[in-house]
Amino acid sequence: MLHNQNMANAYRWRPITDLPNDPRALTDGEMDSLYRVWQNQKNDLSGRTALDEFDKRLRREWAIETGIIEDVYTLDRGVTRTLIEKGIEAALIPHDATNRDTTLVARIIQDHYDALEGMFDFVGGTRRLSTSYINELHAALLRNVEVHTVEDRFGQVFPKRLEKGVFKTAPNSPTRPDGSVHEYCPPEHVASEMDELLRMYAEHEARNVPPEVEAAWLHHRFTQIHPFADGNGRVARAIASIVFIRAGWFPLIVKRDDRPRYLGALEKADEGDLRPLVDLFVEGQRGALIQATELAHDVRPIVSTHEAVVAARDRLLQRGKLPLREWLAAKKTATKLVNFAVKELGKTANELAAEIGSLGKGFVFSASTDEKALFYAEWVGGASKVGYSPNLGDYNATAVLTLNAGRPDSLKLSFHGIGPRYRGLIGVVAFLSIQFAASKLIEGGTFQINYEEEFSSAQTRFSAWLDHVVIEGLNAWRLTL
Repeated sequence: MLHNQNMANAYRWRPITDLPNDPRALTDGEMDSLYRVWQNQKNDLSGRTALDEFDKRLRREWAIETGIIEDVYTLDRGVTRTLIEKGIEAALIPHDATNRDTTLVARIIQDHYDALEGMFDFVGGTRRLSTSYINELHAALLRNVEVHTVEDRFGQVFPKRLEKGVFKTAPNSPTRPDGSVHEYCPPEHVASEMDELLRMYAEHEARNVPPEVEAAWLHHRFTQIHPFADGNGRVARAIASIVFIRAGWFPLIVKRDDRPRYLGALEKADEGDLRPLVDLFVEGQRGALIQATELAHDVRPIVSTHEAVVAARDRLLQRGKLPLREWLAAKKTATKLVNFAVKELGKTANELAAEIGSLGKGFVFSASTDEKALFYAEWVGGASKVGYSPNLGDYNATAVLTLNAGRPDSLKLSFHGIGPRYRGLIGVVAFLSIQFAASKLIEGGTFQINYEEEFSSAQTRFSAWLDHVVIEGLNAWRLTL
């Protein structure tokens, strides 16, 4: 988008930079153990139609959400679910469910889906990531987009024909509501910056960069260049998806609810901190893994004696009568982390009591593992954003920081099994409970334990997460006083 050169800059463009010498410092290592979990469960599910169906649904979701997050079209949640489950058809989109022609919306979503299919073929082939392939990808993703909106230096907005698969020839730096400008790479430097991006990317392959770090770096640096007149966000998520697919993971889905966090993470990356974007990408892969195991084991038909025997085994596992030793490791880790959480929350309670409790009567601050019974209602009331249903039957423990400054508030951590059948995954969710108000999920307040990760590694991750939760929780609580 064109802009007035006299305006202030919210971000001034500079040439892209490489990863630090130790890329692993940008990630907490959870993906390593999660990958082992996924491979174990994928091998167990291979050849079953449910897993194939999950792959199709995941690709449809990618195709839909990558357009929604860019405001290419709107689509209500009910219709989104229908398209994910039944397929991409204009007839399934009511006219009042979107802001554009339903046939065009279906075509654009199908273009995204077809481009993703092509990306899987690309990963399976011998071609390397190149500017020619990225240009092809742009043209495929935007096949049914004919124009884009531009703004001249006088603030006049008008449509312009979109050149597909061709680098921009005019500046496209957006003007923010406050009048400041976020500068992207000038057109005259795009070709050299793209060459530099791909050179660094090729070198990273030899450095064994973790896929979540590589995907975040590639995505962010591409958005800094913003090489096309329009469609850069979709291409950025596509090439980040290639990194994950090549590593045996899932395409990168950034959902509409993640948009504020996604944009915030990109701004942090502009400032030099890639970790929030890495964390968001890990969370997306973790969520897809949970969906895969839940759906595949939930809907698969039992058509053979062997599958009937396996289903009986799973039922006994669910009832706790036939524990699988390796999965039980997650429960042991979780129990240790519950005790660790209570101990750390106790330190916070003591500090609150010293600073606040001595100033008046009736102020009580403490840490415990009580109040289990309250969590089911809180899950039903406010935890849909987590993306799964808790299995409180297979594992259910809590850590609670009581915050009584005249009313019985609390910060609560729920430890629970994930999915209808326990398969060695335990989730932790942090809620802020305020009297006479719905429980609030803490921003960034989800954590996952898996049976493949050593306790020391899980504790290191959990300790940092718990610090974040306590800070966010206390800040949110303070604002209600």
